[in-house]
Amino acid sequence: MERISSSVWQRKGSCVVFDKKSLGGLIAAGAIISLRQALSWSRGIPALSPVDGRTILVAGLETILEVVAPRDAEDFLTQRIRPILISLQNQWTDCGVVFGFSSHARAFEETPFDEEVLFRRRDRKTVQLSRALWDGSTALNMRRIVREGDKHGEEIVVGYYVARIS
Repeated sequence: MERISSSVWQRKGSCVVFDKKSLGGLIAAGAIISLRQALSWSRGIPALSPVDGRTILVAGLETILEVVAPRDAEDFLTQRIRPILISLQNQWTDCGVVFGFSSHARAFEETPFDEEVLFRRRDRKTVQLSRALWDGSTALNMRRIVREGDKHGEEIVVGYYVARIS
């Protein structure tokens, strides 16, 4: 899987970010909205973004993935979240959508052959996160987001990003 270390994920496309340091700046900037508010956009995308800046941080998706059955969580991503992301990318072309997670990086598992990302819940069941959220072509489109660590040459994975969903 290719990686990106730039901040393009904050200005375009959609991503899942679980790194507290990377999320901290977005929270401090007031870029956060609830999942409930994002879901209301299924009835129509607002003309203007609800936050200042070019990044919208959506809070609450992790809870859904944790509490409903894995198959239902995947259906929710495919049927409710993905259509909103497609509409957003077509209307707000210079806006990045970030789904913030509080889980540790170990909760996200990259499969070796098809480069899919799975979300491992606290009950050890898995949700096919990248396939359900973005689409079946994630192996070609998905990027691993990294940042520099505290040690020289250290790279920390902060999340996963897709520039555009078809």
